Amino acid sequence: MLEWYANLTFTLMIFYSIAIVASLILMIQVLLMLIGVGDDLDVDLDHTNGLGILSLRSVTGFFGGFGWTGVIALENGSSPFVATASGAIVGGVLMLSVAYLMRMLYSLRESGTIDYQHAIGQVGTVYLPIPPNQSGPGKIRVMIQGRLKVVTAYTKFAQKIASQKKVKVLELLDARTVIVEPLGAETEDEKEEPT
Repeated sequence: MLEWYANLTFTLMIFYSIAIVASLILMIQVLLMLIGVGDDLDVDLDHTNGLGILSLRSVTGFFGGFGWTGVIALENGSSPFVATASGAIVGGVLMLSVAYLMRMLYSLRESGTIDYQHAIGQVGTVYLPIPPNQSGPGKIRVMIQGRLKVVTAYTKFAQKIASQKKVKVLELLDARTVIVEPLGAETEDEKEEPT
């Protein structure tokens, strides 16, 4: 095996190395997904909720397509420039295809039977700080129908609610966004009631 590798041209050696490493990473990702941990290990490289084009899976797909297409092109007598260009095109198509497929799979998973109406009245924990007076979103972790979910949250409260504080879900702002208040906070109605 090493003798075969050592007899390759430098350009072919580079393309084979890229292709083999990308294929090994892809096989490891598939095996981890089959045992149920691969989903947690995918890294979102462009920070768009795990659904962006630049995730570890899509980049691995790019390099796999790039490497194997370059190997095939060089083995068929193409120049290094043609091999690189065709590898980049095929790799780009594979990267976009993987990103699209992962987005579709996530949307199927998210469109399950979760009804965010069941969050109303639940107590959750602030995950990302929530700005005051509905000036911006934060995130909370809350149990909805037996599942721990991270949900976008706003507050009408006059002060920022810090991370790890307990909050109560008051209402839905839209299908997947909630309005919360910190536990122990007085509502406007309670302030107006005489004691």
